[in-house]
Amino acid sequence: MRQCLVLLAAVQVSLVLAGCGKAPAAPQEIRPVRSIVVGAAVSEANDTYAGEVRPRYESDLGFRVSGKLLARLVNVGDTVKAGQALARLDAKDLALSEASARAQAAALDAQLAVAKSDYERNQKLFEEGVIGASGIDHYQASYQAARAQAEAARAQLRSMSNQTGYAELSADHDGVITAVLAEPGQVVAAGQTVLRLARSGEIEIASNVPEDQVGRLHPGMPVQVSLWAGGGASIPGSIRELASSADAATRTYTLRVSVPQPPPEMKLGMTASVRIPLSDVPRLIHLPLGALIEQQGKQGVWVFDPSTQAVGFRPVAMAGVIGNEVLIAGGLKDGEVVVTAGAPLLLPGQKVRLMPRDTVAEN
Repeated sequence: MRQCLVLLAAVQVSLVLAGCGKAPAAPQEIRPVRSIVVGAAVSEANDTYAGEVRPRYESDLGFRVSGKLLARLVNVGDTVKAGQALARLDAKDLALSEASARAQAAALDAQLAVAKSDYERNQKLFEEGVIGASGIDHYQASYQAARAQAEAARAQLRSMSNQTGYAELSADHDGVITAVLAEPGQVVAAGQTVLRLARSGEIEIASNVPEDQVGRLHPGMPVQVSLWAGGGASIPGSIRELASSADAATRTYTLRVSVPQPPPEMKLGMTASVRIPLSDVPRLIHLPLGALIEQQGKQGVWVFDPSTQAVGFRPVAMAGVIGNEVLIAGGLKDGEVVVTAGAPLLLPGQKVRLMPRDTVAEN
């Protein structure tokens, strides 16, 4: 009886141990992922320089005579027409000088009339033999001197009339006033800048480039321009002028970019960017930053194998980052499928399911 009890206990222990055995392995999870079919493309690499919207022609306007500024007729931003009055000087002194020159000219004209009458009268006497040659030479010389003095006085009168006219500053071209450098009541010298006029016409971008980039630039080279206040939209332009010598202070070269068709929102004085494309840029693969992972200290991506429906780690050579994209210089081939979302959750050899909108490149 005792032996039967021992045998029964042994059978029960065996059944318990059999029930505690290892459970069968669960099937491997198939994760849904997003992917992209890679392909090399030429990267949009360029050098960008800050610039300012400027007119092609801009003139500093000043009076041709000195005097006290009596009135300024325009303000910054005003649009003016050629011949329009912009400012006036106090012309009282100039008017007095002109009156004096006119009186001097009238007096010399009267002296000329007398000298001419004397010469003509004595010319007849000389022809009749009443006076000798020396006598007629005297009257002839007096007449010529009076005529020269009268002509000089008339020239001086014309000059003084012009001086009086110079008391009014007029626009020489259609354009926009961009600066006011003198105010009424101020005494200005001849040639001193009073107003700055931007001539209507073609708009340019003025910028500066370092000396190590000058060698690859040339007039006529196409560039792209964008306004800082314009949302980054590209505007086609071309290099019109490149300075032949560097600025002594900045050691940069002045660059003028012509914009043949400026948009309406491009205003004088705005800040702009000039993008100059780089040549000989290699073809690189662009991938989202989310596709890049690290395995055992190496940077790489998960590459999808259509035959096994699984992913494998592939080390890659990076060439840089632009915005939210990483540039791949090596390690991938055109047409391969790379996981772009869900990469950190995957393991080598894990099976995945591509999202419906993703496709595998056909061979």
